[in-house]
Amino acid sequence: MAGLASEPSWSEILDRLSASEQSCIRGVLDEAGLDQAGRESAMSRRLFSNDFPTAEDATMFACLAAGTAADVFVASMVAAIEPELGVAVSDAERACLRDWLDRIDLVALVQSTGTAADDAEAGLAFLGSMAACVPDGLISLFLQETGVRLDELDEDERTCARELLAEVDWDGLDGSEDDVEAAYEALFSLSFGLLGCVPDLAEGQPAPAPEEFSQGEFSTEGAKPVPVGEPVEGDLDSAYATEVFVFEAVEGESYEIAVAPGTLEDPTLALYDADGYWLDSDDDSGGDLAPLLFRDAADSGPLYVEVGGFGAGSYTLTVAVSDLVDDHADSPEDATAVTVGEPAAGVLHYAGEVDFFVFEAVSGESYGIAVAPGTLEDPTLALYDAGVWQLDFDDDSGGSLAPLLLWEAADSGPLYVEVGGFGAGSYTLTITRR
Repeated sequence: MAGLASEPSWSEILDRLSASEQSCIRGVLDEAGLDQAGRESAMSRRLFSNDFPTAEDATMFACLAAGTAADVFVASMVAAIEPELGVAVSDAERACLRDWLDRIDLVALVQSTGTAADDAEAGLAFLGSMAACVPDGLISLFLQETGVRLDELDEDERTCARELLAEVDWDGLDGSEDDVEAAYEALFSLSFGLLGCVPDLAEGQPAPAPEEFSQGEFSTEGAKPVPVGEPVEGDLDSAYATEVFVFEAVEGESYEIAVAPGTLEDPTLALYDADGYWLDSDDDSGGDLAPLLFRDAADSGPLYVEVGGFGAGSYTLTVAVSDLVDDHADSPEDATAVTVGEPAAGVLHYAGEVDFFVFEAVSGESYGIAVAPGTLEDPTLALYDAGVWQLDFDDDSGGSLAPLLLWEAADSGPLYVEVGGFGAGSYTLTITRR
């Protein structure tokens, strides 16, 4: 089926099929349907919409031989990716998609229109092919809900996102039933990890996972009140269920939000503001698959907690005023002053926390800014000028997951260093002249 148009219609496809395949499709479409099929693309205009695949698509795909189905699907994928996501697909990437789709039951994927589990399996297989072959397309898909385009990211942000994709075992996204839970967790971690690559996405955005793989549209309706300091029991009756709770936050207080697994072995947490906008998410920061979030309340009023999980079962939610004493501020206004040449120890107490430091740079001097991992296995670094505009970012340039930045100061004055990371734990920051 080589040489298909970028948006193949079913009538064009029909002309290239075997007699048995043609007969099968003619049994699905009447003459009016065939005439309409000649004016519409097979799937590409629906590939990223909520009504894909239609029952008609699924039935016609069952008529196709495996190789033909892969050719049609690849042509439709490319025709959807390029205009919808703004990512050009090269010939090599097309060939990669074709090879990747040969490894899965593509007809079964398109036919997956029944249960929620079937839909998840189909979607995971679809995303797996994009991640393996067109990574920029998958990054763009994840960014789509935020209103940010890939070409708006700087080079460091794009590199960080690509490295994040490369760390995922995409063979776990082949759509098989046994791999769905692991694949879903990988996608959750990936979407959350993108916030570390593009910090500007972290506040005031809807939940980071793509809509079709979120655990349901978030709503504050029916939220159950949870008293601060008192544990509340909960139970999820299915793998895709969530429960929403609400507590009254007090401006200036710090809160610790934790879920203890019961028969639900791997719960997740998400936090939303009074208007239902996503603020933060976590999976395993509490250890032993338990999620844990810390949040400073900027205002008094309701905050909403959504508990989900990989599976079903019982759990215990606790929202408490935190007695955690932060060693370094999480904003440049109260950054810890450090001296060039003298190491400074720090601890990120929870996933998503950052520490800010400040040092006095001298015009024309070159500086090496390094973070040595301690129990924080994968720290990150960002550098800001006196106006708190980001100058540079790094993750692993120092080797063994250690970040390293080299910077020549154009002016004398304060420079701010932000230490973050994937996870929590201790680290040592050192700034040296070079």
